[in-house]
Parts: sequence; C-alpha cells; structure tokens
Amino acid sequence: MTGLSSLSVNLEYMFQEAGDDLASRVRAASAAGFTKAEMFWTHDKDLDAIAAALDETGIQLWTVLVDPRTTRLVDKDSHEGFLDAVRSTAADAVRLGCPHVVVGSGPAVPYLKRPVQIGIVTDVIRRAVDIAEEADVTLLVEAVNTRMDHPGVLFAQTADSLAVVRGVDSPRVKLLYDLYHSVVEGEDPGVVLPEVVDVVGHIQIADAPGRGEPGTGDIDWPAAWALFDRVGYTGTVGIEAYPTVASTADALAYIRGVAAGHPVAR
Repeated sequence: MTGLSSLSVNLEYMFQEAGDDLASRVRAASAAGFTKAEMFWTHDKDLDAIAAALDETGIQLWTVLVDPRTTRLVDKDSHEGFLDAVRSTAADAVRLGCPHVVVGSGPAVPYLKRPVQIGIVTDVIRRAVDIAEEADVTLLVEAVNTRMDHPGVLFAQTADSLAVVRGVDSPRVKLLYDLYHSVVEGEDPGVVLPEVVDVVGHIQIADAPGRGEPGTGDIDWPAAWALFDRVGYTGTVGIEAYPTVASTADALAYIRGVAAGHPVAR
C-alpha cells in the first residue's frame, strides 16, 4: 500500500524558504520528516554540498532529470548529445545514490507523422539502455502536458511515453506517470493508470488547476490514493507542486494525511 513513507518531495519547487541552495532544502525536508527527495538537472548544482546533506540526513535522492531544454529527440542529429547527457546525468545520479534518471522528448515537429516521431525517440532511448545498465539506474520516460506548461512537447499524452517504454521493452526503462500532467491533458487517471501500471516506475503529483500542493485544486486525493492501491502501485509518489503558503511543511500536511490514511481538513 502506498503510504506516508513512500512520499518524496521536489527540492526545486518546495522548501524554498530554506534558501536557494538545494543542500539547505534537503535538510529542511528532513526536518519536516521526509525521507526521499527529487531534483532536476545536475550539471549546474553543487553536488558535493548536496551529497553531504544527503549523507547527513539520510534522505535518499529518488530522481534526477536529463536537462530537457537541450532535448529535441525527433532530430536524429541531437542523439549523440542526448546520449552524452544521459551518461553524465547517470554518473551524477550514481554519485548521489539516486536510482532514477528522468528523460523527456522535447518538442514535436510539424513535418513528420506522429508515429514516425515516436519511433525515432524509441530508437535513441533504446540506445540509452546500455548507459543505464552500466550505471545501474532506471530511465523514467515522462509525458508532460502541452495545454498549459509545455506547449509543443512531443510526449503530451501518457500513450506517447507508453509507446516508447513498450517499444524499448527493457527493465531499465519505465514510465513516469505524472497525475497532474495527465489530468491537465484531459485524461482520466482511473482509465489510464490501470492500463499502464505494469510499466510504471514512479508517480508524481500536484493539484489541478494551478499546480499547487494537493488540496488546493479540484483533484479528489483520497480517491487518487484509493486508485493507487486498487491498481497495486506500491512505489514512491513524488510531490512536484508549488506551495501556496510560506511553509512547505504546512502546505504538505493535507497530502501527508491522505497518504497516512487520515486526511486533515483543508
């Protein structure tokens, strides 16, 4: 059963009140009682300081991200650079004790049919499997909404990232199902998640509309947790939301209550 111990927190969006450096946010997350955390790309971070904070607190870093700002995987000329980025991010993940590297698609193009574009991306993710094997990490393929946050992206629907994961067909490549992005794209998690849970390696959440912490939008979170349990998901749930109050710990009290089986009032 997915519970309180399976929550992770995104350090880029949350615990900003602790300071600009992620090491301070690691310590703040630990002080708030969390045991897992996530971050974006690694190349511009003080990894020594972050590693020290992780060691000091015992927090496990759960995901890092291949920088999507330089990724347009439908362009075959970008593939060598992408694989280099996967290689360096995976090395940083190993250094930080992080088991998962998140990858996205970058923008779509108007001059290729969608199945062709999905096929091109599948080919380069398949090539990245050897890198993941060598580093002993899992690649998480993520779809993000194009309606609000990421206009023009190729992987907008869960079916897009699912096609790549199933096409690669490797235990080193799993699906990152982000319930916020799924809802914003107009998907019904109750329909989508049962169809993909066998290849889901991680779930992320935020409320919609607004991407605030759970409890600030329209999503029924007790029902969402019941869905996670019903489909047999027992992994980590990452909170990737913008807190709407000054204290991140206070902002996350509601969803921690839901995860623990006794939601507090909002």
